[in-house]
Amino acid sequence: MIPTIRSILAGPAVQAGEPEVLSGSTRLDRPVRWVHVSEVREVADLLEGDELLLSTGLAMRGAAEEAADYVSALIEAGAAGLIVELGEHLRSMPPAALECARAAEFPLIVLHHQARFVVITEEVHRGIVADRFDFVRFAQDVHETFTALSLDGAGVDELLRAGAEMAGSSMVLEDLNRRVVAFHAIGRPAEGLLADWERRSRLCPRREGTGLAGLEGWLTTAVGTHGHEWGRLVVPNPAADQQRLGMLVERVAQAVELSRMIERDQQSVQLQAQGGFLRELLEGRLGEESAALTRARALGLAPGSSYVGAAVQADTATGEAATVHRAQRRLGERVSKALIASRQSAIAGVLGDDQVVLLLSVPPRSTEDAVLTAFADALRLDAGHDAVTIGAGAAEPDLLSTNRSLRTAQHVARVAHEALAPGPAYFRQADIRLHGLIAQLHDDPRVQSFVEAELDPLLAYEARHGGGLLDLLRQYLAAGGNKSRLARTSHRSRPALYAKLAQIESVLGVRLDDPSSQLSLGVAMMAHDHAR
Repeated sequence: MIPTIRSILAGPAVQAGEPEVLSGSTRLDRPVRWVHVSEVREVADLLEGDELLLSTGLAMRGAAEEAADYVSALIEAGAAGLIVELGEHLRSMPPAALECARAAEFPLIVLHHQARFVVITEEVHRGIVADRFDFVRFAQDVHETFTALSLDGAGVDELLRAGAEMAGSSMVLEDLNRRVVAFHAIGRPAEGLLADWERRSRLCPRREGTGLAGLEGWLTTAVGTHGHEWGRLVVPNPAADQQRLGMLVERVAQAVELSRMIERDQQSVQLQAQGGFLRELLEGRLGEESAALTRARALGLAPGSSYVGAAVQADTATGEAATVHRAQRRLGERVSKALIASRQSAIAGVLGDDQVVLLLSVPPRSTEDAVLTAFADALRLDAGHDAVTIGAGAAEPDLLSTNRSLRTAQHVARVAHEALAPGPAYFRQADIRLHGLIAQLHDDPRVQSFVEAELDPLLAYEARHGGGLLDLLRQYLAAGGNKSRLARTSHRSRPALYAKLAQIESVLGVRLDDPSSQLSLGVAMMAHDHAR
């Protein structure tokens, strides 16, 4: 620890002189950079600031005005304080000098007995050197830790966790809108750390450089390159050693910016943070409802009368990892733009290579359909992109209950994108119906055996002879067994159509006009097509 005037006064060498604080008692915790023994009146010109001077008072002998000028010069030079040993050179502190010190709250201490100045300076300098050595060692540890994390491709959450643990204090990363991007809580629950975050953050104005700010005394530093800051790193309960902590948060901020630059081609830090929250929600790891609500508010989700899960499904990107990452980023950016355009409050995250999951807040005077429709319309208007499909779950009154809604939305979006023709602005579970069940069970060996039992003769015939019988059967089932409708849609004459249908019946050994045959063949055809 850097020595302070208070810690120096508590040392045995100073205590032997029976110190008495005559002024500046409120500033005894001021750090001391160095200790000088001086009896020269013009010593102020040699100081650089934060020095503690030891004297026997020779420089204060003479006229009262000269003693006052001496103390005034020390104050202007930025000295930390003055310790004067009373004795044969100075029996008492000149009133004018004492008045000058008290007016400036300048620490002025007298020793009533002789003290060994050489011992005092040795003790203090030993502590200063030891502190400098500890600081260098701590700085080296910080450098090695965050260099290793950066080389390992650590994410923002991991960087903040390492920084908070080294600081022994909680750390919060926020964006320019005062929304929490990432955090790590130490010594207090997340609910307390993030409670009413936006309001508290706005009471802590942004400042140049690193330092304390705001009513709560937060330690803050900007995150981003100079002139292009995009966030702020906050230590809400900073430790006493501001120098070490300031150096640490600056190093964490640099590592976060480097991580963001590396990951910019994959997805934004905000999508990562919100995706992590949604992943915890889906896995049931958020704990109490109040804690989940607090975190959601800090991530930017507005309060709502209910919450509804949604998922945006795109075609699965193939190729190299970089290609997949670019597709993820484009999909995430597209969803973010649609949320802004539709003015919907939501938490969104890229989960998987081809899907963005959203948790939308339904305002008190709105409905889930209005929220989903507004978002879907904005997404559709964003031209120049591949087609996507939106799946939606049911609205839930509680945040923790929405994990069911999110799972349903993911399933519906995937099935509708793969198996259904484009139709409504968004799909519900009722829209996918049997398709949803088949999508869940198509890998089951029992379903696969059923498909083979129903369609294998026709599939084998097609493999040997061709002829389009499988496609015709698919069209027949889609027409609900209505031969007149099938004749119009397939552009076949009735005699030719009837002959082909009879051929299918012969190959399969079933009657196509039997409702049970249509049902079984329809399910088998759906499972066969979904698997492909």
